[in-house]
This record gives sequence, structure tokens and C-alpha cells, in this order.
Amino acid sequence: MRLIIPAIVAGSLVVTGAAGYGVNEAISSDVVVSVDGQRTEVRTWSDTVGAVLAKQGITLGEHDTVAPSVTSNVTDGTEISVRYGRPVTVVIDGTEQTRWVTATTVDEALGLFGIRGDVRLSTNRSSAISRDGIRFEVTTPHGATITADGKTTPVTTFGTVADALAVAGIVLGPLDQVTPAPTTAITEGTAITVIRVELREVTKQVEVPFEKQRKDDPSLPKGTTKVTQPGINGAATEIWTQEVRDGQVVNEVRKASNVTKPSQAEVTLVGTKDSGSTKTPTAPQPGETSTPSPGTSMPPATGNSCGASFYDEGQKTANGETFNPNAMTAAHKSLPFNSRVKVTNPKTGKSVIVRINDRGPYVSGRCLDLSRAAFEAIAPLSAGAVTVNWQVVG
Repeated sequence: MRLIIPAIVAGSLVVTGAAGYGVNEAISSDVVVSVDGQRTEVRTWSDTVGAVLAKQGITLGEHDTVAPSVTSNVTDGTEISVRYGRPVTVVIDGTEQTRWVTATTVDEALGLFGIRGDVRLSTNRSSAISRDGIRFEVTTPHGATITADGKTTPVTTFGTVADALAVAGIVLGPLDQVTPAPTTAITEGTAITVIRVELREVTKQVEVPFEKQRKDDPSLPKGTTKVTQPGINGAATEIWTQEVRDGQVVNEVRKASNVTKPSQAEVTLVGTKDSGSTKTPTAPQPGETSTPSPGTSMPPATGNSCGASFYDEGQKTANGETFNPNAMTAAHKSLPFNSRVKVTNPKTGKSVIVRINDRGPYVSGRCLDLSRAAFEAIAPLSAGAVTVNWQVVG
């Protein structure tokens, strides 16, 4: 609506034209002023947008906008739109940007920043933006892969590695390891690896090896040994803690051990005797040494012929018997125990059958060590040692 008001100048009417009185007409206009969307109807006698705004006390800054421009003329029905500029800081996936915008809500500002679609905000989309501005965070979804439990799964998610695991429905155990760390922000193409880790307690039945003991024995010649007690392995129950990574045992530590069957040590006697014979003869003769005296020298054993000596000490034999010097027995290095051997003195033709129950002799050229009674059956004890022929008969 326009109003025309006559103006009286200097107390008189100004006449114009031929028909009557002349007047200056002051013309008013009805306009609408919208400030950040808030509309106000104004009757104004101002000619331009800038003048209208000045009358309304509206001052524009360098970041503010007005339409039409401040120099535009106003007419009845003109709508003037003023938008104040606001500083808006948006942190997008960790990168901060600040702009002056005329948006009045967060949702409107997102469009000005080119952010569209499904995003995660640190504030509400409908939040108003004051002239002091606003700061908020925006997280956009990213594609990532998760390798766990033997398979690789693609996911699209916001935020951190922990968020991606939640989207994939992967629950971590207390010892499981994740790379990158759960708090790491997801970027496009992030590869996430989950290693399943657990500690297991297992029980093992194990064999306990027997010990080997060696004892000096002055009754055995040097260089000889005799096993007097065989070794027997024992048994034990052990408890182990195993570290298992993705199903594979990578480390284990023994936690406890309980012997269920003791082992038996192997006992070996080691000869320390310097004499030439494994046994001590009742009447030592020159032939008892490794180098016989003249007249009693023994030829080396060849075939079934060798030197034979005797012994009569009371002791254990190699097969565990108690030695009896009056029994028809003998010692041989390798013949099986209880073998029956016929021994003949070729000089006298006398023979005796003996049973092997011991080991020896360990003197060069001799193969038999007879009991005292067996030796006396084929030669006088004073001979000490003789050459004999022998053969196994049973």
C-alpha cells in the first residue's frame, strides 16, 4: 500500500500545473525484511535497500549477504533478505576446515561443505548455529577388510578399528591381538588382522631316562667293564602351559612334574686291576703275565687252541652266580653262559667238560680261565697256565 502525503513548503502551497494547487508527494512503501529467515513487515519512506536496513538498525559485515543489493531501490512489496555470516569449523575424519557460511543449522552447513549421505556427527543435524559460529566433527564411512578366524571379511564403517569389528560381529578374547590397535581411526582400505591367542594347560605322560653310573672295581682288570645293574626308564606325569596362536602352539612351559614310576640307574663296574688275569691264581706262575717266562710261554690262540689259566677266588661270576672253585666251570670272553665246553691238554691227553658262567681272561694268548678243580683235572696247579684244545659240546 502506498501513501501520498502533501508537503507545505515555507507556509504556502506550491502550485503546479494549470489546474490547481501544487504539492511535493512523500511516498511510503510496505516491504518485508527477512533476517536469517525471520520475516518482519516494515512501512518505509526510504528509497533504497541500504536505507531501509539502516532505519532498522541492521549493520552488514564483510561475511554477511543481502538481496537485493544495498543500492537497489525499494518499491511496495519488496522483500529484503539478510543472511549473517558465521564461522563454522568442521573436523572431517580428523582433518579440520573452517569457513564463513550463512547457514543457520548444522544440516544446512553440511551441504555448504559438500558433505552428503550417511555420516556420523558429534552434534545434531538440527542444531542451530549462532552468529558466534560452531565447531563439530564429521565421520564418513570407509571400506576396510578384517582377517580373522581363517577368513577375510569386507566391511564399511565409521570411526575406529573397534567399530569395524563390531560391525563384523567379531568379539575379541582377553588375549587376542589386533593390528592396527582398536582405537586406530579407519581410513579407506584399512586392513585389520585379528590373531586369536589362548593359553592351554595340557597333561603329558613322559618317559624318564635312567641314569648311568660307573664305579671303579679293583677286582677287574683295567680296560674291562661289567654291568651289574641294568638301567630301566621311569615314567612321569607333566603339566605344561601352551601358548596357542590361531590354533598353532608357538611356545610351551612345563609347569609341574610328578614321577609315577622311578627309573633304575644303570651301574657299570670299571676295572682298575693292573694284573694280567681277570682272576688271581692260587699259585702265581710266570705264565700269569702278558709276557710268559721261559718254559711256560703260551702260543697265541688259533682256532680251537689257546692258553688256559685258572682262578679260585670266591666272588660273583658275570652271570650272577657265587663262584665255586671246586665246580667244573670256566670263564670265556664271548661264549653264551651255560655253554658246555670240552677242554683237552694235548700234552697229557686229559680232558674235562666245563660250563661257562663267567667272563675273561683278558691276557693275550688266553681264551679260557678254568676253575681250580677243572684246571687240576688236566694239569698240575703248579703249571699255572697250559695250552689246550677246546670245543663246544653243548
